[in-house]
Amino acid sequence: MVDKETNSVDQKLLEDIEKHGLHVLHILGEEDFPPFSYSVGLYKNYNHPEIIIIGLKQQLGHIIINNIAEDIKNGIKYDPFSWSDNILDDYKCLFIPVDKSNYEEYVGYDRWYYKGDNFPLLQCIYPTTKGIYPWEDAWPDNIKKLQPSLGPINKP
Repeated sequence: MVDKETNSVDQKLLEDIEKHGLHVLHILGEEDFPPFSYSVGLYKNYNHPEIIIIGLKQQLGHIIINNIAEDIKNGIKYDPFSWSDNILDDYKCLFIPVDKSNYEEYVGYDRWYYKGDNFPLLQCIYPTTKGIYPWEDAWPDNIKKLQPSLGPINKP
């Protein structure tokens, strides 16, 4: 189902979604913009929100999203404002709904694939190795911009 306007990157994305149920993209960070990874295909194939995780190196972001996808394929559902302790060993992650005003800047290939913004997206928020979350006062100053919140947070 590749048309004349589809390039090799687009074709790889479509093939991965067909073969594996999703494709994971990684965007390299810039000076004030942290790196991030996100899924394409989870909503179409599993009726589950797409996933984005911000501030991790490519390999780790890719592994985490693939692990979340395996959970989804096995029937686990991640809901907005839900906590999960099976994403990272010894830490809980929070899933928040991403505000659609962030879609254009962060998930261009999702928008291309779904032909607009008509899909749900969850951000997986993780703590520091000391268990501190971005909304807490103890979140280190040197990583303030590492994990911006793309939606509302229901603090515990």
